[in-house]
Amino acid sequence: MLPELEKMLILQDKDQHLRKLRLEVKKLPAEEERAKAKLAGDTEALRAAKEATQLNEVAMKNLQLQIQTRRDTIVRLKIQQFETRKNEEYQALGHEVERYTAEVARLEDDELVLMEKGEGLKATQEAAAAALKATETLVQDELARLVERRTNIAAQTAEFEGLRTGLAAKLVPELLEQYDRIFKNRGDAAVVPLRHGVCGGCHMKVTAGCVATAKVGKILNNCPNCGRYVYLDES
Repeated sequence: MLPELEKMLILQDKDQHLRKLRLEVKKLPAEEERAKAKLAGDTEALRAAKEATQLNEVAMKNLQLQIQTRRDTIVRLKIQQFETRKNEEYQALGHEVERYTAEVARLEDDELVLMEKGEGLKATQEAAAAALKATETLVQDELARLVERRTNIAAQTAEFEGLRTGLAAKLVPELLEQYDRIFKNRGDAAVVPLRHGVCGGCHMKVTAGCVATAKVGKILNNCPNCGRYVYLDES
């Protein structure tokens, strides 16, 4: 194999590693957002549970106020009933007492329903709080892992960039420029094997002249279809 091809293959190995590392870095923000989204979901669940509990408590207080108001009215009506000397007024006040007493009984039944509902809402809120706490721990661990991963990638990238600089200096500028252009345009490889007359990059059959040139191995050879550098691989 031509020395230039060997140098480009070694350089390409580092470029492919760098490409993978840079792709990993691009994925990290999305992973961080997914981790935070888990936390947001459980936070919203706890907020909704608290709001439901508060609304139920407000409804209970309103009922208790209505009950107390009617009880006060009953007391006042009974006093009026005791003070009146007219039978018709006494009977009318008695009917009012019965009506308000029935309302108190109905409101107390409603209060019991809300109290039972409150117990369920309290249990839901406690479960939501526990779930949020567990999720917070998981998310913190996940975010810490991603920070560590970002740091490791940065260190590896710096290492490979240093190696890449040294390897690139061993190629003549014109060849390096061509290699860089092909690698950038193709996105995966600039130098690929030629097996059974098929390019390892575009997977298309090459011309007989391209195969013959590769067999001789005296000059750099490009795939006529994709432009990648090719070398004969008879393994």
